[in-house]
Amino acid sequence: MIIYFVIEQTGFVIIIGMFLLPILLFYGIPASIFSDYVTKKSKGMYRGFLALLVHLLLACLFVLIPIIISEEEREILFSDFKSSFIYFFLITSILSSSLFWCIDEFLKNKRVKDIGQKIGDLKI
Repeated sequence: MIIYFVIEQTGFVIIIGMFLLPILLFYGIPASIFSDYVTKKSKGMYRGFLALLVHLLLACLFVLIPIIISEEEREILFSDFKSSFIYFFLITSILSSSLFWCIDEFLKNKRVKDIGQKIGDLKI
């Protein structure tokens, strides 16, 4: 939503954000948990790259499976005007999942966890 808001400051971006929030809560978080489960035995850069691939794959599937299942949408794929909406949603899901993965990897960083622990140990 932030990327689209930088490009164009309209109310349409806020509407996109209102639809993205539930999708991120009900699809993005379980997808991230699934990614963690799949990559828990991997280490280092390989684990991070594999987690990115899982996030991107699930983002693409989120958009493409309803299109494949729906009979009406098959005709839309061959229409230039309507296929641009499909690409818009596909790009939006890929950008969202990439940002979700970046934040997830940032929070898994040991230094960030240590800083969070030190902040949590502060007494007021």
